[in-house]
Amino acid sequence: MFIYSIWNDICQEIVQYNTIKVEEILKQPKNSTWIAVKHDVETNVSKALELARIEAKYGINATYYVQSYLLDENYELLQIIQSLGHEVTYHYDVLDANAGNMEKAIVDFDKNIAKFKQYGFNVKTVCPHGNPVMIRNGWNSNKDFFRNEKVQTLYPHILDIVIQLPKKIDYLYISDAGYGFKKIGNIRDNDLKNIGDIEISDYRELLKSFSENKRIILSTHPHRWEKNIMTFIMRVYLFKFLRIVARVLSKLPILKNIISKYYYLAKKI
Repeated sequence: MFIYSIWNDICQEIVQYNTIKVEEILKQPKNSTWIAVKHDVETNVSKALELARIEAKYGINATYYVQSYLLDENYELLQIIQSLGHEVTYHYDVLDANAGNMEKAIVDFDKNIAKFKQYGFNVKTVCPHGNPVMIRNGWNSNKDFFRNEKVQTLYPHILDIVIQLPKKIDYLYISDAGYGFKKIGNIRDNDLKNIGDIEISDYRELLKSFSENKRIILSTHPHRWEKNIMTFIMRVYLFKFLRIVARVLSKLPILKNIISKYYYLAKKI
């Protein structure tokens, strides 16, 4: 269950390991053991701050990937998160936002990077957003942005942690996508070939994953975490209901196109 007391317990467990920010991954010695904690902040920055405070209590510094539309109204909360020792940086979806147009996406990315810097956030690493309900024609996902050689040349000091981590760094990617922890198969290229994710059945299995793997990226979505069990249960049932509705409606081409146009609403649930 995604409630704050559970995150507290997880932090108590992982603090015994070498916990790092994502920007520190490339600085780790060869064959070192680490857990990099990251959060994809797609809505509700206040909930991200709740997790950040729990982590800070245990001396854990995490990375918060924030969607750019949240900056203007939430920069003060994000600055508090940064002051707690966490990395605050960019969760981008510029290709989807610009219908796959690479040149427009670059302009958009530039504008957003400048905005992060304006509010005091130095963007060293970035992470692409998925947008699962979007129909794409001509691009696979936002991951195509940093697959592009021109983009890599334009931003040599920015690391896309999904696309650009060296393949020699063997790590396990664990995500809370879909309201359940999963071991994500082929996180780098699962938009091209999805080899399948492995469900983590319970809390004990999650803890076992920490001890059995040398390098882990642990990823969550803070807006899905709640203070109490009942609120979380209601949120899960709402999520499952809306997912079923979306799947049924998407079988009709005209409705599937409408859902795709409003892809950005999916990040709210």
